[in-house]
Amino acid sequence: MTNKQYSDSWQRKITAKLIEGFEEMDEAEFDSAYNKLDYEYQSRVDHARREFVDAAVGDEHWDSDD
Repeated sequence: MTNKQYSDSWQRKITAKLIEGFEEMDEAEFDSAYNKLDYEYQSRVDHARREFVDAAVGDEHWDSDD
């Protein structure tokens, strides 16, 4: 999915904001910004959030069935 409405520089800026501040952000504010991003930038945010949760839990396999 490509979002031609927003430039790469704008998406990089929003991606950094979402990654750095997702803990403090209101859910609606986060979702609004996240949904404006291309799939590539959403994936970066998803990856960063996943790394955060893995570190907080202390195990990258915390949600596996093993």
